[in-house]
Amino acid sequence: MKEWNWKTMVELPADQARQEPDASGVPGSCPCSCLRSMVRVVDPVSTEQAVLEAQAALGDVTGKVLLSVYRRVEGEDQLDLVATGHNPGDTLARIRVSVVAASMLAAVLTDGVVRWAMADEGDVSAVGVAALRDRGQTIGLVVAEFARDSTGVGKPSAVCLHCVAAVMSVVILRARVDEAQGSLLSLARYRSVAELSVQVTHDFNNMMQGVLGNAALAKMDAPEDSPVAVSMAAIEESATRASALARKLLNFARDSAKGGATCDAVKAASDALDLAGTLYLKGVTVTKDLSGHAVPVRMTDNDLQNALILLIKSGVLRLRPVTGAQLTIVGDPTSECAEVRLELHGVTQEISSEDSTEAELLASAAQAVATRSGASFDVTSVPGIISIVLTVAREVAQQASSGSGATTPAQGMDLKGTHVLVVGKPSPLVMLLGATGCTAQAALTWEDAEQDVAHFAPRVLLAVIGDSSDLDAAVEGRRRLGLPVIIICQHGVGCPADKALSVDGVLGLPLDLDDLRQMLVRVLR
Repeated sequence: MKEWNWKTMVELPADQARQEPDASGVPGSCPCSCLRSMVRVVDPVSTEQAVLEAQAALGDVTGKVLLSVYRRVEGEDQLDLVATGHNPGDTLARIRVSVVAASMLAAVLTDGVVRWAMADEGDVSAVGVAALRDRGQTIGLVVAEFARDSTGVGKPSAVCLHCVAAVMSVVILRARVDEAQGSLLSLARYRSVAELSVQVTHDFNNMMQGVLGNAALAKMDAPEDSPVAVSMAAIEESATRASALARKLLNFARDSAKGGATCDAVKAASDALDLAGTLYLKGVTVTKDLSGHAVPVRMTDNDLQNALILLIKSGVLRLRPVTGAQLTIVGDPTSECAEVRLELHGVTQEISSEDSTEAELLASAAQAVATRSGASFDVTSVPGIISIVLTVAREVAQQASSGSGATTPAQGMDLKGTHVLVVGKPSPLVMLLGATGCTAQAALTWEDAEQDVAHFAPRVLLAVIGDSSDLDAAVEGRRRLGLPVIIICQHGVGCPADKALSVDGVLGLPLDLDDLRQMLVRVLR
C-alpha cells in the first residue's frame, strides 16, 4: 500500500470524513450482488486468496478497488497487515501501522461504523474503512481504495464494504480455529512425549539400581588399590548421579495436586537448578549457598520447581550467553517467610521481539504458579545480572518437627557392615543395599526369613510388597520376629494408613539411594 495513503487517512480532518447510513443488519439486506458473489470466499485456502476473491466480488459492484486487511495488535494502538490484494506475495513483510487518536482508523476501531475519506491524489478517489469482528469485539479493519477512473457502477457503497468485512471476519476466525486445532494436536503430541519420557525415566532409574548393585558387588571382590576397584568406584559414582537426576525428573513430572501442600525449599530449589542445568544452564558455573537444615514452606515442590525453571528460562533468553548462576535460601527461623534467591550472570544484549515476548510469557506463567500458592516473586536486572527473589510463607508446624531432628540428613552414621535381610520376590534391593555399605541377603518367604534371622542376625528387614497379601505378611512378620521392618511398595501399589502404622517405614519403587540411606539411619537410630 502506498505510503501517502496511510498519511492521508490518519491525518484527515474529521469534517472531511463522510459516513453513509449505519449498515447494521447488513449483509442480510444487501441490495447488491456482492454477498452472493462472496459465498465461495468463506472456505479459502489462505487469507490472501480470500482478499483477492472479495476484491473481485466488490469490484463487480463498485468498479476497480484494492482491499487490505489489518489485524489489531493486542494491547497496542497499532495494526498489522494480514493480507492485501496488491502484490499478495509481499504481505509477509508484515507492515505495521500506527493508529493516531481522533483519526478515522481510531473511530472505526471504537464504534465499528463504516467510514469514508475522499482522496484527491493519484488514482484513488475514495478510501473506505470497515471493522473486522470476532464474537462482538473489533479485531481489525478492512481498508478499501477505490480508483478514480473506475468504470464501475456508481460511488463506493457502505453496505458492500460492510458485507466484505463480515465475510473476511469469518475467514480470519476460521483461520484462527485451524491454528488452534493445530496447537491442540501439537499439545497432544507433546503430552504423549512427556508421558513416554516419564516411563522411560522410570525404567532407566530401575536399570541404574542394577548397575549400582553390580558395581558395589564387583568393588567388594576387588582389592581396594587395584585399577578394577577404581573403575568400579567411578561407575558407581556416575550411576548414582544418573539415578538421582532421574528421580528429580520424576518428582518434577509428578502432578502437583498429588504431592503434599508443603515442601523443603532447600531440596526443591536445588533440584530445580540441577534440572535446569541439563538444558538452560548447561556448562555454566552454578554455586549454591544453602543451609544445612530443611526450610519447610507452604508450596508444593512441583510448583516451586516450576516457578524457578520458568524464571530461569525467561532469564536465559535475556542473557546470552549465561556465565554463572547462584542460588541462596534465606530462612530465618524467626521470620514468617523464606526467600529463594537466584542470580543469573551473563551478557545483556538486544534480543528479538519474539524472544522478548516469550520471556514475558514465561515470567507471567511463573507468576501464575506462584500466585496460586500464595507466593510472590520479584525480578530486577542490572547490566549482566538478573536477580530473582521468590518469597514463600514458612510452614511453622513442619519447622517444629524439623527442629526435633525428623528431617536431619542421613549423615554421621556409617552403615558399613549393617546386616539387612530382604524378604519377598527377587529384586535388585540386595545389590542396592550393597551400594549403601550394608551387608544384605535375600529370603523368598517369611518362613525362610525366620530361619535366616538365627544365623544371619539382621538388624532390619526390607519387605518387597506386590499386593495386599504381602502387606499382611509383612505386618505379621514384624510382630513375630520383633525386628524393624521397612516395606518397599512396587510401582502402583499403595499402603493403607493402618498398615503403615504397623511397620517402621514405607518406601516406593523406584528407589533413590539417598532415600534408602535416610530411612535405614532413622530406623536404626
